[in-house]
Amino acid sequence: MLSELLAAINPVHAAYAVMVFGVMLCFLFSGRHKREIRGAADHFAIPFVELSNYICPEPTTSGIAVENRGGGRICGLPIEKQPGTIRSVMRRANEEVPVQLFARMVEAANEMESLTRKSRTDREQFGEPIQELLLMTHTFLTGCENPKNISSPEKKRQFDSFLQDQLTHRMVLLKRISGGLSEEFMQLNQAYADEMEKQELEEREKRQKKEKRT
Repeated sequence: MLSELLAAINPVHAAYAVMVFGVMLCFLFSGRHKREIRGAADHFAIPFVELSNYICPEPTTSGIAVENRGGGRICGLPIEKQPGTIRSVMRRANEEVPVQLFARMVEAANEMESLTRKSRTDREQFGEPIQELLLMTHTFLTGCENPKNISSPEKKRQFDSFLQDQLTHRMVLLKRISGGLSEEFMQLNQAYADEMEKQELEEREKRQKKEKRT
């Protein structure tokens, strides 16, 4: 009876059914994978913002003071020679709370690296931006620990960017976190909320204009 049933099945229909089933599985696994990636972005975003808020609660234009040593080399001045804002920032950065938050960032970045290593698109959209923020934060924290660690223009750029470009960094994370985290994330961004909403609106209007032209 089984042989008769198999004989009655149209091979074309069977192949089509297998193909449809395969596509459905692909969508299922792809959707789950994207949720896992955005979950890793969630795990990174919260400690990053909490660390930033703890160290520098309000937006600032302050940057680290350095000494030019020639040949493209610089050196951060001792903490007692830093501007008042930077001295306060450095003291808070060396407390236990930032250390714990940075450890969570490292764990989340490792999770993201594991999830995105097989896809170039995922690495470019999620993995690389997270790694850049992690590297910048590491440079900033090591500079706070010992200003002499800021020994190149690039390290100074990263140190200053952590303080001065928080709006940009938080927008990077806002675009990558899961929708379910948006409310909690925005509550942690009250000092930047108006500017973030303004940027979102401007970007939305640009996309709409581009869609109309195409």
